Amino acid sequence: MDNSLIQLLSEMGGVHWLILAFGLLVAEVLSGTSYLLWPAAAAFIVGLVAFIFPIGPEMQFLLFAIITVALLYVGHKYVRPRVQGGEPSDLNDRARSMVGMRVKAVADFDTGRGRVHVGDTQWRAAMEEGDAKGGDELRVLSVKGTTLKVEPI
Repeated sequence: MDNSLIQLLSEMGGVHWLILAFGLLVAEVLSGTSYLLWPAAAAFIVGLVAFIFPIGPEMQFLLFAIITVALLYVGHKYVRPRVQGGEPSDLNDRARSMVGMRVKAVADFDTGRGRVHVGDTQWRAAMEEGDAKGGDELRVLSVKGTTLKVEPI
């Protein structure tokens, strides 16, 4: 078994590198991490180089390792932050989407604590300064657990 693996690795050519690149791309699509994209690109480059220049398998593996490390560094440092965008989306984060929202106090706040209407539900709310009366308009500053930190508008 070991001899067949060594023989396969010593006979790596352009076609084998392109097959490896395709396999890594399929694994990348299944994982969605972007970390397998860079070795796939390196395998593709080595496959093209192996077709053009007659280099031995040791040099191919060395070239693959160098290109993979370089692409992983560049991809992680420069490409990934640009793809993900600067700030996380609040598309599926209701708490973050409520920040800045206008809400109404349900009843008078007692010692900075009360309840507010958000849409058709009531949430626990807290104010650092002052108290609110029932029906007062408030703005959500932040969300901690199930308590909204609010301020008067």
